[in-house]
Amino acid sequence: MPQGNSYGYDAFSYEPYGQAPRHEPYVPETDRHGGDLAALRSAYQMLRRVSTLTALGSFVVYVVLSCCASDLMGAKITGEVSLGMSLGVLQLVVTFAAVFWYGRRAAGSVDPLARAVRERAAQRPGREAGVAR
Repeated sequence: MPQGNSYGYDAFSYEPYGQAPRHEPYVPETDRHGGDLAALRSAYQMLRRVSTLTALGSFVVYVVLSCCASDLMGAKITGEVSLGMSLGVLQLVVTFAAVFWYGRRAAGSVDPLARAVRERAAQRPGREAGVAR
C-alpha cells in the first residue's frame, strides 16, 4: 500500500473515465540546448542594446543641445543651413545606420543561433517540437 494513501491504490495515476491522462509538469532540460538558448539570448540582448543606445543616445544629445545651447545650434554653417538643421538631418542618417547595422549583425550572429536552436528542438526525440518547426 503506498504511503499517505488509505485507498489501497495509487491515487495519482488513477485516471477517471473520460478524462485526459495526467502528465508530469514540464521540467526544462539542462543539456546543451539550454546553453544554446542562453547564447542566443545574450547575442540578441547585446545587439538590441547597442543599436538602441546608439539611436537614442544621438537623439538625446541633439535634444539637449537644442535646449541648452540654442546659440550654438543656430550658428550658420553655410548660407541658410544652421548647425541644428544639419544635426537634425544627421539624426536620420544615424537612425538608418543603426537599423542597417542591426540587420547585418542579426543576420550574421543571432539568426544562425536561432536556426540551430530551432533545428535541435525539432529533432528532439520523445517530445513534441512545439512552435519550433
